Amino acid sequence: MRLPIVASLFLSSLLPIATTTRTGGGILRRQAPEFAGYLISTFSDAVPAVQFHLSNGNDAGSYAFSNQGQPVLNSTVGTKAVRDVFLTKTPDRSQWFIIGTDLDVKVAGFSWNRATRSGSRGIVVWKSSNLVDWSESTLVTVEDDTAGMVWAPSAVWDDASQQFYVFWSSRFYSASDTNHTGTGSLDRIRYARTKDFTTFTTPQDYIKLADTPLIDQEFQYLGTPGHFARFLKNETGSHVYQELTTEGLFGTWTRVAGFVRPEGSREGPACFADNVTPGLYHLLLDDYTEYLPYQSSNIDTHPNWQSSNYTNYPRGLKHGSVTPLLASEIETFAARYPA
Repeated sequence: MRLPIVASLFLSSLLPIATTTRTGGGILRRQAPEFAGYLISTFSDAVPAVQFHLSNGNDAGSYAFSNQGQPVLNSTVGTKAVRDVFLTKTPDRSQWFIIGTDLDVKVAGFSWNRATRSGSRGIVVWKSSNLVDWSESTLVTVEDDTAGMVWAPSAVWDDASQQFYVFWSSRFYSASDTNHTGTGSLDRIRYARTKDFTTFTTPQDYIKLADTPLIDQEFQYLGTPGHFARFLKNETGSHVYQELTTEGLFGTWTRVAGFVRPEGSREGPACFADNVTPGLYHLLLDDYTEYLPYQSSNIDTHPNWQSSNYTNYPRGLKHGSVTPLLASEIETFAARYPA
């Protein structure tokens, strides 16, 4: 799919705010601050609420369950359950947002067929100015009545327009099929823009394939303007595949051959750069029971995602996101939500 190129899009949850220094030759050089750890934002099937796991320093394989093993945020809107938790922020780290899927798989009479035909058309949202004090949950409807569901939202900051691009998956039905009983469209990736996660622009298609239903999109910024990887779940085979671009999120993408992991079903990709080792990237994939960690040192050439083989990786984590944190943020967060 070819769309107009947007030149300066950056993953707001993965790219740090940087300081700018001037070298002797007059060249401006941006230097990122040092991160001190990682925060996993997630949920569990047993408790569909926002849960956090804070790393032990910069060890990408060692975490403690925050808030003494209890969720920090519970949805009070829509289905009163939240899945596919995504944490994002403004580049100056002054505004934080958590967004997620409004879906309760434990409600009486639940079925995935019903969830895709008459599920929630909104995104659950929480807001904070400091990562520890959060607003009450709100439910923002982003699709019209022809949509069957809104799943797995994620957000990307656009420097040029000073707003977020928000992505999610939807399925659509004919306007005359008001009860959504007929054959719907294949799942596709949609997007809209927002400055405050309260008001959104009219949604548009981002990826719409004629033969493949797609959900669970995740981006990873690769260090230079326009250079990204993205991960998508092919619903037909329940596998995740990877694509690459150097032209920005709306440029031309090249498919990496095969799937990230050919064995077993995988979904909910969450990718992040290692805080210590340049060129090392981590990828979490949900095997329908919990997250499994993988890593690669050649994400943008010939990715070969291998099991991280951590001995004490937390169990039961589901589709979420991973955010690098500064030392001051870790100190504040750990004080408010101790393990």
